[in-house]
Amino acid sequence: MTKPYRFLALLLLLAFASSLATAAWNVGVQRRSAETPGLLPAAMANPVEVTTEHTLQAGETLSELLSRAELAQTAAQALLAELEVHHDPRRMRPGSVIALRRSLDDGEIRRMDLRLDADRTLSMLRDGGTWKGDIEEVPVRPDTVVLTGVVESSLYQALVDGDGAGVPSDERERVADILADRIFAWKVDFSRDLRVGDQFRILYIRQVRPDGTAREGRVASVQFTIAKRDYEAYAFAAGDDFEDYFDRSGASLRSAFLRAPLRYRRISSAFSRSRFHPILKVNRPHNGIDYSAVSGTPVQAVGDGVVRRANRSSDLGNVVEINHVRGYASRYAHLRGFADGIRPGVRVKQGDVIGYVGDTGLATAPHLHYEFHSGGRAINPSSVADIAGEPVPELYRAEFQDAMRIQIALLDLLSPRILLADGVSHPPSRSD
Repeated sequence: MTKPYRFLALLLLLAFASSLATAAWNVGVQRRSAETPGLLPAAMANPVEVTTEHTLQAGETLSELLSRAELAQTAAQALLAELEVHHDPRRMRPGSVIALRRSLDDGEIRRMDLRLDADRTLSMLRDGGTWKGDIEEVPVRPDTVVLTGVVESSLYQALVDGDGAGVPSDERERVADILADRIFAWKVDFSRDLRVGDQFRILYIRQVRPDGTAREGRVASVQFTIAKRDYEAYAFAAGDDFEDYFDRSGASLRSAFLRAPLRYRRISSAFSRSRFHPILKVNRPHNGIDYSAVSGTPVQAVGDGVVRRANRSSDLGNVVEINHVRGYASRYAHLRGFADGIRPGVRVKQGDVIGYVGDTGLATAPHLHYEFHSGGRAINPSSVADIAGEPVPELYRAEFQDAMRIQIALLDLLSPRILLADGVSHPPSRSD
């Protein structure tokens, strides 16, 4: 069983054990309270260091801040030299807070802490006349919750108004985007298919910082009743493959290929067996679709695959070719440039940016020439939208079933069942 699913199984055990541990702790506290008439006051030691915070003012440099904090010039220069190894001081903005730890014995500043972002702090430790920098990751803890709700107007509103289990409303809105644009994008149109009274429950795993904010969250599973039909999604990664979502039978919830490699586009030339070429002035097959778009528009891989080609040719300009499953391949031409890391042999996932619209090669204006091939033969890209994604491989079916059972058990542990297949009827709408 892979690590994410071992973790889910562990959560089940912890959930049951925590209630027993809490009860035992309460009993122990009561017993100690009864046996111990009083406690001696704790001994208080004077601190050896004191920490002060200094805010970078508008127009002020870090060097000037350190001078204001009374750090000696030679020590400040040594600190700045080490700091530049980890972070460019010129990127610091007014309002940045520096924490300085000073010895009460000799008044010497021994440590500086700078919050780089929500997840990283740069700590500078003094050792005589030198400083040593180290970037510390903010610790996080996993928090598994279930989001539930009943639709009255929209998916967004249902998630915001539903049981958020302490998850902030803006984070729940992002979950709505994941459901609509990623998990059920090929199965449900949430702007048209939802009905009043439809229900959902979502197993959501967050990585929570000490201040209560979340670094990231992942939807582990979803159960949804929509217009008197059950929809289920369970996250699973087969071996070293990308994590994807599958229904209870192990079938993929997504199509193998996107309808188009651009989000904002206009077809300027359709697939044709004979088209007059505007530069060569001859009729020849046009084995793809041309999308007119602004130069620099991101181009997405239409499906999972491996980059076969990423180079420049005389007629196609900058071109990327990707091999997909079942003998399919896609080609993207006239690119202005390639996305970082795109080179032959690199694996890409559906929706990854692979390049940017341009007018390289034989092109009269910025556009994307997109081709789709099956078994080495060019086919109309408009015909591939209904090709189903890959199901869970047979080799991993048992592992998938185990992972799915754990996810369902967690859903049942933390929330009431809602699926019609479970014999559960819809509750009335709150407006009834």
